[in-house]
Amino acid sequence: MSRQKPSNVVRFRPRNSPPPRRPKPPKGPLAIGLILLALAAIWLVSQYGERVGLPEQAVTAAQQIGRTLSPAMAPPPANIELARTGDFTCRVDRVNDGDTMRCKDGKRIRLHGISARERDETCSQGHPCPAASARASTDTLKGLVSGKTLSCRNIGQSYERITAICWTPDYTEVNCAMVASGTAALWPRFHREFPICQATPEVLKDA
Repeated sequence: MSRQKPSNVVRFRPRNSPPPRRPKPPKGPLAIGLILLALAAIWLVSQYGERVGLPEQAVTAAQQIGRTLSPAMAPPPANIELARTGDFTCRVDRVNDGDTMRCKDGKRIRLHGISARERDETCSQGHPCPAASARASTDTLKGLVSGKTLSCRNIGQSYERITAICWTPDYTEVNCAMVASGTAALWPRFHREFPICQATPEVLKDA
């Protein structure tokens, strides 16, 4: 029987390649510089994006991010921008009192975040109570909405009524205008849940 000669070929076992290195996040001055650059970009887009013709979605996104980080970084949304968030319209048929109205299609709307006196001049228990009379608040609301088609945003339900924020065709926020007139009171509890007067927050400084 013949013997096999040992092979002179040296065999090498392949080594496992090392895992790819992950790039290290920037540290120190570089990281701070990148953050400041990003904040500056958000501010510039939110302030001047519309003027230079950037897409509306990009401008809106930058403004939302800016307001989340700091109210000073982005201007408050304009009423025209807020009115576009409405999810239904109301052709006003009747004003019941200073915070309630009915649409021609039968919808009943309770204005969100505000409270006016009842028609008998009383204020419901637990409701904010403005100094203005029920007649004054009703007349003010009629002057704002009678015969108009409003853009409204559904916020919730209250006693088979839609609680909503509404805007007139000239983009006046009805809820905010009632508080500004002094004929309706701000209802802080519901305002905290979903704020009114987002375009003109200065109206609420003394509310």
